[in-house]
Amino acid sequence: MNTYSGVWRCIQRLHQIYPFEVEVIFERVGIAKSLLDNQNVSIPVEKILKFVIDAESVFEDELVSINFGRMAQVIPNYGEAFGQAFIYSKNLKEGITLLQSFIGTELEGINFLITDEDKLIKIQSVADPIIKHPSIYENIGLSIVASFIRSKRFQIKQIKTKTSSQAQGINEKSLFNCPIYCSCDETSLFISKKNYIKKNSLSNPHLVNYLTSILKQKADKVNSNLSLRDKIERVMNNYEDHYNLINIEEISNYLGLSKNSLRNQLLKENTTFRKVFNDFKLKKSKHMIKGGLSIKVISYHLGYSEPSSFVRWFTGQTQLTPTAFKINSL
Repeated sequence: MNTYSGVWRCIQRLHQIYPFEVEVIFERVGIAKSLLDNQNVSIPVEKILKFVIDAESVFEDELVSINFGRMAQVIPNYGEAFGQAFIYSKNLKEGITLLQSFIGTELEGINFLITDEDKLIKIQSVADPIIKHPSIYENIGLSIVASFIRSKRFQIKQIKTKTSSQAQGINEKSLFNCPIYCSCDETSLFISKKNYIKKNSLSNPHLVNYLTSILKQKADKVNSNLSLRDKIERVMNNYEDHYNLINIEEISNYLGLSKNSLRNQLLKENTTFRKVFNDFKLKKSKHMIKGGLSIKVISYHLGYSEPSSFVRWFTGQTQLTPTAFKINSL
């Protein structure tokens, strides 16, 4: 990815105002001063990013770095920017956390659940229940993560997908050089825990922090349009098949709030954590009933030990049995 004439004209204008400072930065990051006379120069974005970071420290003005980043098409092109952040992150764990945030802003309604399983790390792609054809989007989200992992030459042990296939397992080499198992109850991939935390020799915390700040701007903009209830439901959605583990302590920690603060903010929205959780479970159960899952399976997903307990709860919420609700929904 190279710069465009727009960013170069901005640097030329900056040079007219601060010639000494700009030339010193050029020397440090390896840009020839003679290029200032070229109106249509093409410079690798890596060097522009180095200039941006250095400019921020020299001019002590965040607007300098942000404006150059925008002109260099770093902000409009999040994929390119966070591809670099992933490459220069200190390990896969940090890189995948960044990707998770990036994908969350690009594919609204896709969440990732990362769990530790013995010597493996499982990364599960989970779609919000309101999304039509969720399996497609879960596959897209997981494919993005898988592509980045493979780009760093790390092995993916296996991939699971809800997509149906005549064969339950495909053991020949896949696109990601690992077995893919179809018709599963989840969309996930597994990688070695050792690789997950392995230190990256190319680690560049300054570049990662700068690009992360760009993502934060976009994430904050997306989240600013969400109510607290919406934010809580997004977090709850990460507990796929483990909704019985949801509690106010974990949710408040995830949102960076104390329990009392979370309760008080919900009261301002005329609701409570218990009601938000209850409404979330009801939305989930209706989606699963319409999807044709059995009462036994739905009960298990929602954390009920007995199907009869789920039926009593659902009937109390809707004044309809799950079977009657399904018939009325047809």
